[in-house]
Amino acid sequence: MHTCTRGGCGREFDEAANDAMACQYHPGKPVFHEGLKGWSCCKPRVHSFDEFMEIQGCQLGPHSHEPKHKEDPFKADLTKYADVLPASSPQTDASGQGAPAAAASAAVPKAEEPAPIDEDPEGVVVAPGTKCKRNGCTAVYESEEKSHQPDQCQFHPGAAVFHEGTKGWSCCAPRATDFDEFMQIKGCTRGRHLFVGTQQEASSLQQNKCRNDFYQTPGAVIVSVYAKKIDRNQSSISFSSDSMHLHLVYEGNKVYDDEIKLNAPVDPDASSFELLSTKAEIKLVKKTSGPWSALESAAP
Repeated sequence: MHTCTRGGCGREFDEAANDAMACQYHPGKPVFHEGLKGWSCCKPRVHSFDEFMEIQGCQLGPHSHEPKHKEDPFKADLTKYADVLPASSPQTDASGQGAPAAAASAAVPKAEEPAPIDEDPEGVVVAPGTKCKRNGCTAVYESEEKSHQPDQCQFHPGAAVFHEGTKGWSCCAPRATDFDEFMQIKGCTRGRHLFVGTQQEASSLQQNKCRNDFYQTPGAVIVSVYAKKIDRNQSSISFSSDSMHLHLVYEGNKVYDDEIKLNAPVDPDASSFELLSTKAEIKLVKKTSGPWSALESAAP
């Protein structure tokens, strides 16, 4: 098995099954500017690193395991960022005397206290191909025996930190200046993979209303429902010939439940949806072609 080195992918792949459409990736470079994050090859821009990592690739092609830096394949030389690593011995000043402790510690950003580490509930059902949610891990679920054992996951429990040109994780000391090297900083904690996470009780979720808009073609209506960080494992959208039901869990503790009576009949079997980083995109296939005056039916 190889690990794909294309931007935004990072999945393991078998060369024998590597076809021309196997990889959805970004051919450009990461762009971090004035608090926004995205890729130079496409338009989406987001604020958080988690959202950035969920921006779907804008190009299809075969996976690749060619090193991005051929002079140092697949390796980040983190020793060259020694100025931000913890000192192994007391620092000395020009006179040979020990430097004050405050001055020594000032060179090392203090790591934040990590949040409690989430775990999958016992007996949880995971769909094959589900990606591990932990920072710094690219594993996908194969089976309980192969993917849910202790200490299989090497990950970062902290958050990504981008500061004054350096990139790293709040839970450990290494810092890199190059994004590809940042992505190669190995996790500082071991545990089980996280594919689902703790299921939230319905009573703890905040009911919210999400904004939507739509456009249409002669044969379909495309609806966008705006919600960030949608939980794909707990969210669902279903269709009938005259309505659609939305159950979206997003931003950790918010939920949007709604049944929308549609303006005209649709084909529920041909209709579909996709959960993206900032919205749910729904395609309603019309039973009869023609324009809709509105998304929702005016009938009570």
